[in-house]
Amino acid sequence: MRPSFSGNRANMKLLLDLVALAGLAACQNGPTVTVRNGTYRGRHLPEFDQDYFLGIPFARSRLLRNPEPLAERWDGVRSAEWNGAVCYTVDKLAGQVTNVTGISEDCLNLNIIRPSRDSVGGAKASEELLPVAVWLYGGGFADGFGADFNSNYSYIVQASVAQGMPIMAVTLNYRVGFLGFPGGKEAKAAGITNLGLKDQRQALWWIKENIAAFGGDADKITLWGQSAGAQSVSYQLLAYGGKSADRLFRGGIMTSGSVGIGNTWRADDDRQVGNYRSLLNMTGCLDTAGGSLDCVRRIPAAALWERSNQVGGMFTWHPTIDDDFITKSPTAQLLAGEFPRDGVTLLAGTNSEEGFAYAEALTAGTQNGLQTEAELRLALKALFPLARDETIDLVLRTYPADGPSPPYAWPTPDPRFCAGLEAAGMKCGAQYRRVAAIMGDWSLIHGRRVFAKTFAEHGIPFYSYRFDTWPTSIPVDVDDARRPGFAGHSTEYSYFFRYPRDYNLYGNNPPVAAGSTAHLALSHQIPAKLIAYVYAGDPNAVEARNVPVWPRYRLEKPVNMVWNATQTPDTVNNHIESDTWREEGMALWPKYALELDMVPSRSGS
Repeated sequence: MRPSFSGNRANMKLLLDLVALAGLAACQNGPTVTVRNGTYRGRHLPEFDQDYFLGIPFARSRLLRNPEPLAERWDGVRSAEWNGAVCYTVDKLAGQVTNVTGISEDCLNLNIIRPSRDSVGGAKASEELLPVAVWLYGGGFADGFGADFNSNYSYIVQASVAQGMPIMAVTLNYRVGFLGFPGGKEAKAAGITNLGLKDQRQALWWIKENIAAFGGDADKITLWGQSAGAQSVSYQLLAYGGKSADRLFRGGIMTSGSVGIGNTWRADDDRQVGNYRSLLNMTGCLDTAGGSLDCVRRIPAAALWERSNQVGGMFTWHPTIDDDFITKSPTAQLLAGEFPRDGVTLLAGTNSEEGFAYAEALTAGTQNGLQTEAELRLALKALFPLARDETIDLVLRTYPADGPSPPYAWPTPDPRFCAGLEAAGMKCGAQYRRVAAIMGDWSLIHGRRVFAKTFAEHGIPFYSYRFDTWPTSIPVDVDDARRPGFAGHSTEYSYFFRYPRDYNLYGNNPPVAAGSTAHLALSHQIPAKLIAYVYAGDPNAVEARNVPVWPRYRLEKPVNMVWNATQTPDTVNNHIESDTWREEGMALWPKYALELDMVPSRSGS
């Protein structure tokens, strides 16, 4: 999940100006690459000693239609010096970037960032093909775009060269919201469900076929996603019943996300049918000759985007079971072992307090937060309307109010914890931390553990982590972030992408904590391990000071790497922990999956 843009606009403007100046300098002197369709000219950015190829189309997209491979060939040289159009998105930062890109339905393009040949070093080294990280952005399948400076790969590519493990990176666009994930019987019958996932798949095909021309190794591709992007990595692994022999990637990094128990409904489920009917009511396409889908397609994309976002909430439109790309419940498919079991490894983890965002949403409309168990019961019943009363009772017994809720470091209530919430304009409430534990496990943490155990059961390498670092002070500086501090959703960005301390674009993605050598060290240690995984398929391929050996996840010894720079200001506390906390709670979610399925509100019927 991502709040509205409230970060450091100065950094963004500086980067935009830098890109613009670099483009003017590049002109006719930029690097050129010939792919299957023709030749592109990119640009060289001397500040990073990197080559950029931007806005390269990988498919054609038409409104509510499947992506189409590019068949066009050309002579001469085409420019890849500027970002291409971004897909329709609720992300307000996209409006800042549209000075150079624009927003369009025809938005399926990608960006390639590679170290220059000279920076890799040596004639032989410069001829070797580099491993490739492919970024899939998050945003709840409702927003995001590939040129988002919040996932700027320039720093981590630069760090990979310094580490002696050079990699290159690709970022790409895929359609989101109703334009990327239409639901209902008509969409399913027309075969246009899960368009955003199909966009990603088409991009992976293009990368597989063309990345060698840019100096990338098509056999060493790692998918990397955060939140909904991490879920996308899961969906790509499980695509087409897990029987696909595409071999489009060898590894995946799933940061704060995987396919869990909820929100993967059938495309023709009553909820999706109702959402689509609500949209038809809004657009005047409910009773139209020739079919409602034809009517909807005649609506201008911008108007359709605005109308579709008025149906339900921000996350109404998302991946669905369509008997094609997604053949069954992802959790059921995973537990059945229906996925490629040779050649694909995973590195995945979650933050300690992933459930804060849900807790904030549940308490937002209350007078004083959720103070009593009775209030919490009503909130859970509203969130899970299919659940029986006895199932809600079981959830409450499994997540008791008294005592600690490991791995959380603070019990509830705690004055400093509540101070952080209140400083961020949020209500504390005696039940807040309990809600965070429940919803964090339901939404993200449980899914990570299911993946880890399943891969371990089949003997497939899986490296698990828990990010347990509070980037901001307690209470938080409300001008810098909406969150109350702590290791909430998306707080890991600056620590994973090797960003400088003053690099911050979003309110809840704070920069590396200032004034702490431990935090600065951690922001170097984590990227070093991720680079090693992309480069060699093993995070232990590089040693890092104060970082223990990262064991594979095994059924007989399930462990997480804990990334911690919070306990003391100048000492990191990275360590290995047993991944056995809240075992009873984790077991509850798959057992009662049909009942504990969140149903968002929607307008219409």
